[in-house]
Amino acid sequence: MATPRTLILGDFDANRITPLAQLLESRGYRVVVAASGTEVLEAVDVSSPRAIYLHHLLPRPSAIEVLKTLKGEGSTGRIRVVVGVEEEDSSQADRLRLCGADALVGAPLSPTDITTALEQRSELPAGADHKIADILDDLEDRARQENPLLAHISDSLTGLYNRAYTDLKIADEFKKARRFNLPLTCVLIGIDGEEAAHLDGADERRLLNEVAGLLLCESRDIDHLARYRDREFMLLLPHTDVAGATTMSRRILSSIEGRAFELGEQDLRVTASAGIAAFAGDHFESPEDFEKRARAALQQSRRWGGNRCTIWVPEREKEARPS
Repeated sequence: MATPRTLILGDFDANRITPLAQLLESRGYRVVVAASGTEVLEAVDVSSPRAIYLHHLLPRPSAIEVLKTLKGEGSTGRIRVVVGVEEEDSSQADRLRLCGADALVGAPLSPTDITTALEQRSELPAGADHKIADILDDLEDRARQENPLLAHISDSLTGLYNRAYTDLKIADEFKKARRFNLPLTCVLIGIDGEEAAHLDGADERRLLNEVAGLLLCESRDIDHLARYRDREFMLLLPHTDVAGATTMSRRILSSIEGRAFELGEQDLRVTASAGIAAFAGDHFESPEDFEKRARAALQQSRRWGGNRCTIWVPEREKEARPS
């Protein structure tokens, strides 16, 4: 007798997940139910599942963190992952697609629809980048149709915000932080070195698109992401202190370092550096200080050899410290 194929169902609501589990078991599957992200990952280690379903509100860690963990590992990257999204939240759906979801099942959640999505085969082979450039193009086209103003505030290569609009956004967030004494952090991330210095136009765009996709995957809805210069990106992080910005920056740099960018006939590996400046009350005289100090920290990262993040400290710029 053949061993039943295993499916993992990650959902904290037993009433919602029980009918789905029963339907799948009636079709001959072995079903493992997990109530948290930790339980899902533990089940993956011991059961070698054919596919996984995650409810988008799965806790500890979240569905998107579980998704990134699974798709970031060679041993689990082939596993089909279906995510159920109950509400019409296009930004969340976009982020899930960028992070590698093989399928999304929208509201109302139907056991039959979920089962069909789980039983389909993944369209992308292991190691594929889930067509980041195509996803970003689709997001940009849809956004511009919904709001033509976006054409004037978006970067034409990546679909992120452009520098002109970002400078206005910095001024606005700076006023809010100063008025209400809220944490605010600016991060500049720049691609290091000469490895990608001579790319042609198509490969240049692909590299920038894939880095933009990694940034979007790590960001929150309230974060402002922009292509600020040729190969530099700015992250404006409201309600985020230095510790939070550093954690996020390290994740991004690690993702960039670990990714083989498929450019032309070669797999190019690049690194990036980050400079971090946090709103510090009286130490900031103007919004322009944000960009200047984040840039000073970025330059210090590069002087230290790159592939690291540096925090600007108010005492003296020369004492910016690596994290």
